[in-house]
This record gives sequence, structure tokens and C-alpha cells, in this order.
Amino acid sequence: MNRPAAREPVVSPHSASAPDAAAGPLRVALTALGCKVNYAEMADLAGRLAAAGCDVVPDDQHADVRVLNSCTVTMQADATTRQRLRRLRREDPDAHLVLTGCSVDGNPATYLPVATDGSRRLPDGVDSVFSNAEKEGIAAHVLRIAATRGVATSPTTTGSLRSRAFVKVQDGCNHRCTYCSVWSARGESRSLPVGAVLDSVEAAIEAGHAEVVLCGVDLGSYGRDQGSSLAGLVTTLLARAGDRVRVRLSSVNANDVTAELIALNAHPRLCPHWHMPLQSGSDAVLKAMHRGYRRAHYLRVCSELRGVDPDTEFTTDVMVGFPGETAADHAATTALIVQTGMLAAHVFRYSPRPGTPAAELDGRVADATARRRSAEVRRAAAVTGRARRLRAVGRREVAVWDRVEDGSAHGLTAGYLEVLAAALPATRPGSASAVELVGIEGDALHARLLDP
Repeated sequence: MNRPAAREPVVSPHSASAPDAAAGPLRVALTALGCKVNYAEMADLAGRLAAAGCDVVPDDQHADVRVLNSCTVTMQADATTRQRLRRLRREDPDAHLVLTGCSVDGNPATYLPVATDGSRRLPDGVDSVFSNAEKEGIAAHVLRIAATRGVATSPTTTGSLRSRAFVKVQDGCNHRCTYCSVWSARGESRSLPVGAVLDSVEAAIEAGHAEVVLCGVDLGSYGRDQGSSLAGLVTTLLARAGDRVRVRLSSVNANDVTAELIALNAHPRLCPHWHMPLQSGSDAVLKAMHRGYRRAHYLRVCSELRGVDPDTEFTTDVMVGFPGETAADHAATTALIVQTGMLAAHVFRYSPRPGTPAAELDGRVADATARRRSAEVRRAAAVTGRARRLRAVGRREVAVWDRVEDGSAHGLTAGYLEVLAAALPATRPGSASAVELVGIEGDALHARLLDP
């Protein structure tokens, strides 16, 4: 499928205006739902707007303009988009509200409706709509609003949406999982040139980030459209960055974890944390989902990665209640969670999406059964997650801090273990500290900062 052609974004008649406000930079709040690609896109937009003189503020503060980057991976994700739109409008009724992302492309009748005269019109409560193909125009649109207000623009500084730097290196997907429509919303797989990735990472390092997260809708396919590979990109990046930053991969399917990537798991600057979507531990369900791996392959990849580094941690996504899923299929999923020793699992129930092959399948699982299975998978992951945290007590790690407030710091180790520590005066979001893990505190580890 070719990438959708760019169209003129839908904007309201007052799209370049905003309520009168006191003199000062335009306040812009950015909200991302769903995958890390959406966060990476909003982090990039934040940088562009701040460089042009806008004041990028947290999304729980008042803003003149709000941008919501939506998700459509499930029907629940679409419902979350609608709920968030209503909440943003309710909490900031005078803001100019911009909607973009996969929910727009996945639901054109809702967000890109056509009037009887053939013109496109706006859904209620939204001032501007940009499809994924139009997303690059959001910054210019926001700056036009600033210009009509007579707001002077000059470079400013801004905090990131995340303390870690999210760098989008790939977009689109060539897979056709039977339950998913993201591939139609995002188009074919496309990779950012290596040089552009290196430039973005260098900018993140100069901005003070101690960790860079490489993101993609289908990250494991990076480079195939250019005759290269994800392993090649990571090798080049690690060599160029040296010891200035650590690198994390956002999400890679098990069938894309090559021998070269497994070998790189030994590199001290590549985070030994692999988010590998599982969806199901049953071969029958995986086949019906049109996933590109089977149970034995998934287990082998986990085993080989831990063979390189025993402290490697795994997180995953699991879908329960897929059409035709039996009690035995479900048991295979929970058993795999235990067998791999998952640190955490994002569990969600299948919901039929019109137009996808899975929506036509027989064997619908009762809602009550799906809810029970979801709870059982979560319990299994909670047990294995606690075991992995207990195993880490006593180790020395490096934590990158994402929150520092009221004398307390919250961050992540390279293996994606949450840590809490008493902050030092020099501790700030985005910085890294050597810590000793001394005990468990809820779903996190209590840490003691070591001398620099």
C-alpha cells in the first residue's frame, strides 16, 4: 500500500485566530497517546515550536493551543481519543484544539467528514484536523496562530515531553496482522536515513539527554527499504555516540531480532531491555493473527538474549480473547509469561475493528471470559515482575531520572527497572546517576545514589 497522498488539513474558519491573551509567547500543550512513535513526534514538534518562540507547557496547564496525537491500535484506543478530546475541551474551553495521528486516518468518517457540497468539515469540539500525511504542517499552523495574535517569536528553551530523548527512525508497517489497521493509517514502512538519525541523536546529546530511545511503528523493519538493517544502524550509532549516551530500542517483534541484534545485547551502551510484543503464546492464535513468529521462536530469542546478558529484561503486549481463543490457548500464554520471566506486560482485550479480517472470524470469546483471562495474565506478569525486581536487589546500576521533585528522584535502569532515590542537589530530569539497588518499594526498587 502506498502512503496516503497529503491533503489540505481540515481547519475551522477561525483556525488562525485564538482568544485575546496577555502579551507573551503562545502557550502550546502537546498530548501523545499510544506508541512511543507518537511521543517522538510530539517531542520533535515541541522542539520546533520552542525554537520558534512558543512556550511549550505540560498538558495539565492552561494553553492557547493544544495538539493531541491519537492512536487507533484498538477500538479502546479510539475511545480513549474521544474521551481525551472531551476532557481537553472541558478543561481548557478557549484553547485552539488540534487533532492528528492514527485515529484520524483510521476513522475518516468521524474526523475527516465530507459535507454534501463535497467540502471537508470539522467534528464537534475540534478546531483543526491533520492526518498523518499532513502532520508536518502542524508547526506552521501553530505559528500562524501566533502571528495573528501579534506574538513576537524568538528562540526559547523548553522541557521535553520525556526526560529520555525519543528519536523516530521509522514509520509505517508492511505487516498485515488480521486485527490491526495501523498499517493502513501509517502507510508502507519507511526508514529515516542513517545520517538524519545520527543528527537527531547528536542534538539529543547536546540537549543533555543521557538516554536515547529509537522508535518506529515497525522498528525491526528499519533499513529494509534502504538495503540496511536495524543492527547496522545501532552499531553505527553506538560507535558514534561513544560513552555519552545509552541507547534503547522501543519495540521489536521477535521475528526481527536477528543474530546481529542478539550479539549487540552485550554492548554496555545498548540497554538490555527488549519490548517484544507477544500477543499470544498459542501457535494457533498467532497463526490466526498473522503474526510472523511462533511460540518456540519467541522463547528461543528470549533465551539467546539472556544467554548474552543474564540481566536482560523483557516487557511485552498481550491480547486476550481473540476469536477462537480456547482455554488451552490462554493457558499457553500465561505459561509463556512465566517461562520467560516477564518484567511487565501490557494486557488488553480483543475488540473487533470493522474492515479487518479478524472481525469476520467465528468463535467470539465472551466478554466475561476475556476479562477473567486478562486479569489472569496480569497476575502472572505481576508475579514474574516482582521476581525480576527481587533478583536485582544488591546490584549496581545506572539510572536515568525522569522526575525529580520534593527531594525524590524517579528513574529507570538500563533494564527498565523503576527506581526511587533521595535526590542530590545536582540530580535533574534527563541526567544519569550510579545507584545501588537496596530493596523493593511497591512496583519500583529503592536505590541509594553512589558517589559520582
